Amino acid sequence: MIPHIILDLTMAIAILFGIGGIFFFILTFSLSKKISMNFKKKHVLITGGSKGIGKQIAIESIKKGANVSIVARDEVSLKSTCDELNKLSSDLNNGTKAFWFSVDMSSDFKTIENVIRNAEMKLGPVDILINNAGVSTQQAFEDLPIESFDKQMKVNYLSGVYSTRAVIKEMKKRKSGHIVFVSSAAGQCAIWGYSAYSPSKFAIRGFADALSMEVLPYGIGVTVLYPPNTNTEGFAEELKTMPEEVKIISDSAGIFEPSYVAKKLIKGIENGDYNVNIGLDGWMLGNLAAGASPEKSIIAATTQIFLNGLFRGIFLLYMGHFNRIVGRCKRKREMTEEEN
Repeated sequence: MIPHIILDLTMAIAILFGIGGIFFFILTFSLSKKISMNFKKKHVLITGGSKGIGKQIAIESIKKGANVSIVARDEVSLKSTCDELNKLSSDLNNGTKAFWFSVDMSSDFKTIENVIRNAEMKLGPVDILINNAGVSTQQAFEDLPIESFDKQMKVNYLSGVYSTRAVIKEMKKRKSGHIVFVSSAAGQCAIWGYSAYSPSKFAIRGFADALSMEVLPYGIGVTVLYPPNTNTEGFAEELKTMPEEVKIISDSAGIFEPSYVAKKLIKGIENGDYNVNIGLDGWMLGNLAAGASPEKSIIAATTQIFLNGLFRGIFLLYMGHFNRIVGRCKRKREMTEEEN
């Protein structure tokens, strides 16, 4: 009797493993193809490239042997960064060049397209487009200026749409190119105060998902970066007016250096990765938020299949903690108002 039970159990396990093996064999061929990109002698155009993460991406691109165009609004910062990039090129003696172009990234399509055409006149067609321009304003929904919703959607989302539209036709003709979108951890997990910012970053993910399917047959890669709090000039400015709720929640997430984030992105582009997440929390959140997004790594796909239930539990605990922070801040404000 017992030998028969053991035999039946062994056969059941063998069948399950067989089915699982077939499933993962088929899954391997269902994953999106990785399209890697070499930076050497390529034209890298970076919006929001004069400061922070964008500046560090420019520095790493020069080190990789690429020519760089940086685009932003502040001419003083643009010139200073461009001088720094060309000095680095001279020190490395690798023949690379950097140019700067000033534009308000909340402008219309034609304005942004003209700037990109000017950059291409200097360095040739754009090979790698880094859509990094961004702005953030945090406050309770009813206290946010209504104009901030429009501005953050224009700068954070539409500027990437417009820039991509300006380069996509030539990339398709060449059957080569790489398009990067800098989203945010707040584009995967929205918290108090981000009712204008988070939707603009979530929108990037939806656009990138759709675009990646369209350009895959043309050999064009797409990558989305989800940086957490990063030690940039922009973040330092945000801290000056950041509401208490956001500040406490942000402190719990830690902060990363822009050079580290930029190096992770460069490696992701070279590897042909679709998603680039930063840190342990970012890795868990990236897997949890993957949904129906493209996936190019069998390891990441396997992680999502088997561990996302655990990650969901962890982030439910996080969200509960964040809700308690918001509740405490509300009670603190009410007590202060009563005292006054």
